[in-house]
Amino acid sequence: MPGRSFVERLVAELPALFRMARKMTRSETDAEDLVQSTVVRAMEKRGDLRDEERMRAWLFQVQRTVLLNGVRGAARRFEVIQGGKGKEAPEPSEDLEEEILRRSFDDRVTHALDGMPPEWKEALLLREVEELSYEEIASVQGSPVGTVRSRLARARAALFEELSEANRERGVHHGKM
Repeated sequence: MPGRSFVERLVAELPALFRMARKMTRSETDAEDLVQSTVVRAMEKRGDLRDEERMRAWLFQVQRTVLLNGVRGAARRFEVIQGGKGKEAPEPSEDLEEEILRRSFDDRVTHALDGMPPEWKEALLLREVEELSYEEIASVQGSPVGTVRSRLARARAALFEELSEANRERGVHHGKM
């Protein structure tokens, strides 16, 4: 990557940004809007990128912030439309995470992921789908690497347990046809 301009490196990461945006928004149009907003924000904040080798993780962090800010803003606009004067706007719920995953995974996997805390699901997606390092995930999630390791271990164990249970309920036994 050395010698390439910020814009060239940003363009090279667009497929990963679109892939993650589609999982997060469940809509091609919303994904395009999210990526566009992410690119604009990244251009504005490019001075904040400290390590050019970790641009993908930094971009995912920008994308996550843009999405969460958009969700919070939409919740406040919805409250105004409903006439919720004096009420506090609801924060995004786990439903957003569930919706993000529902489109891209088998129903059993989606069900297994539905029961996880959002931080576990996000860490698992960033590691297994986007192949980020533990350090990059820690940067995206704003948490220590040890916390990321713990989240991933717990998420994997929960996923394994839930899928094993689903297979037992369906009568699927390993080694038997």
